[in-house]
Amino acid sequence: MRVELRDLGKTYDGERWAVRGLTLTIPSGSIVGLIGPNGAGKSTTLRMLATVLAPSDGSIAFDGVTPGPDKTALRRQIGFLGDGNPLYKHMSPAEYLRFFGQCFKLPPAELEPAIAEMLTTFDLTERRDTPAGALSKGMRQRLLIARCLLHGPRLLILDEPADGLDPRGRSDLRAILARTRERGVTVLISSHILRELDDLCDQTVILQQGKLVVAGEVADIIERYEVRRFVYQLRLLAGGPAARELLARRRVLVEAEGVEDGCETLSIQVQGGEELMADILAELCAAGVRVVTVSRVRSRLEDVYNRISDDRVA
Repeated sequence: MRVELRDLGKTYDGERWAVRGLTLTIPSGSIVGLIGPNGAGKSTTLRMLATVLAPSDGSIAFDGVTPGPDKTALRRQIGFLGDGNPLYKHMSPAEYLRFFGQCFKLPPAELEPAIAEMLTTFDLTERRDTPAGALSKGMRQRLLIARCLLHGPRLLILDEPADGLDPRGRSDLRAILARTRERGVTVLISSHILRELDDLCDQTVILQQGKLVVAGEVADIIERYEVRRFVYQLRLLAGGPAARELLARRRVLVEAEGVEDGCETLSIQVQGGEELMADILAELCAAGVRVVTVSRVRSRLEDVYNRISDDRVA
């Protein structure tokens, strides 16, 4: 589903604007990341896109059509996870999904297989009959996301979906979203964990104070803001002095040093891409440095966002 926002705006009191003059095109079958600080207008924008909040100004077109007063048919094509969605705590996961499947008028022959698929996908099969109130926070969050995908939407809107998920759950969510895009579903996702959006989104939209600051393909934005500085953490079992000597010759800045789980750690700033880091790692190993792990500390989107924020403050 292709979504077009034209001069979209929302005010709650007629004076202050939560969102103002937002013009944006979301291509069909893409994953778009919406980022910005608290109060930037992210949740308000997502609620307008989900048709649960009426715009004060401008319009939204879905596949070229601006919806009229009756949005029932359109809402059946949208999966929406808003901020603070409650669960019916007395319902089990199976009952909860069945209830919403009936709300979306899924035929019984399609509903039960869809419920089984969602319970399997989100690792809830063993808890299918457990009251939702007795589930962990991560399980409840997975159930909420499963509800959004149950009816096979063409547009999936997720507001902070990784909230409450452990690292394994966040990794699984990324895989699920990637598969969802492969089915042609358009995905719009907001997150304050920018690293979660790295290498997942096709496009990024940055909002500040209710206004669009930057929008476009992730690679183009990174190139535009010249994000070529990467920070990695090295965990070393041995060879710290040799590592420092080699990094100094390579003119790699060591930002911080420490110890983690009995291993020496070095946080290094590399002026180049992953190919350069791969070359440095190979040289460290050839010099006898015993590298346990290499991990990127900050994401490219974090660097872009920090660069934009610095520019606006200046």
